[in-house]
Amino acid sequence: MKKILLAACLSAVGAAHAAPCQVSDVKVTSVSQYSSVSADATLSPITPPGLSVNAAACAGAFSGNDGFYPTTNLGYAGDGLLNGGQQVASGKVLFEGGAFISDQYPLQDLRGDGTANDPGWIMLGKYEGGGNSWAFSPSAIGGFDDIVLSTFFTATITGAGIGTWAFTPDATAAARAAKAIGDNWIDQFSIVFKAGNGFAVYNFNPALFGQPAQTPDDPIVNWSGTFDVSGTLINNGGKPAGISHISIWVRDPSGLTTTEIPEPASLALFGIGLVGLYAARRRKA
Repeated sequence: MKKILLAACLSAVGAAHAAPCQVSDVKVTSVSQYSSVSADATLSPITPPGLSVNAAACAGAFSGNDGFYPTTNLGYAGDGLLNGGQQVASGKVLFEGGAFISDQYPLQDLRGDGTANDPGWIMLGKYEGGGNSWAFSPSAIGGFDDIVLSTFFTATITGAGIGTWAFTPDATAAARAAKAIGDNWIDQFSIVFKAGNGFAVYNFNPALFGQPAQTPDDPIVNWSGTFDVSGTLINNGGKPAGISHISIWVRDPSGLTTTEIPEPASLALFGIGLVGLYAARRRKA
């Protein structure tokens, strides 16, 4: 089965006003973790001051919008752009076989049909607006609209294509996710920046930090960082394009275990409880 290996930036595909992305466009500058999984948990930094980690990989820039967005939203093949769905603007499959799939982060059988062809990408929502009215709109996961909260993602726009971002799931998100997905943990997250007539995708994974993925029992982690896509997403006049929206996705590695993905055994810095999307058994939509 064909796999897309994205260890670095992918070249631009049909983007008339965009340049190939750079992993240094988007950085993680701070990681914090809750003290427990209870509602009264406190959040504390777990990284030293001055942290600056580039994205593990990036894709684009691509022309047009980053739709279509998933409907079932359980990571199934073809359901959403990062799962190998067709882009609305061009009708093309920009991520054949799924985005950021590799031997370490392989396709899987999420439908339970005996075929490992599901990339596993779940869209958490989209941050958009203008002026002082920017807001994050959560996506439903497997038909449940109470898993992702409007507080999960924020950004500050400080210039054309420049700003800061924060991925901040709450301490009890895992309990809400139990009804939608299985006894797994998230092994990657990706941020999509749409500006002008193009978009680019930036990926983060545990290997980037030399850490194992977080187990379902570990408290949830929050992330924040910076972005500068001014050299990647360009408007028709050749200047940096203004951000129109930012989408965030996470990957559900159902059925995988730490023995199947050998990584350094140490503190779960990457804590990809991210959104706490783990739980009992995945339900079929």
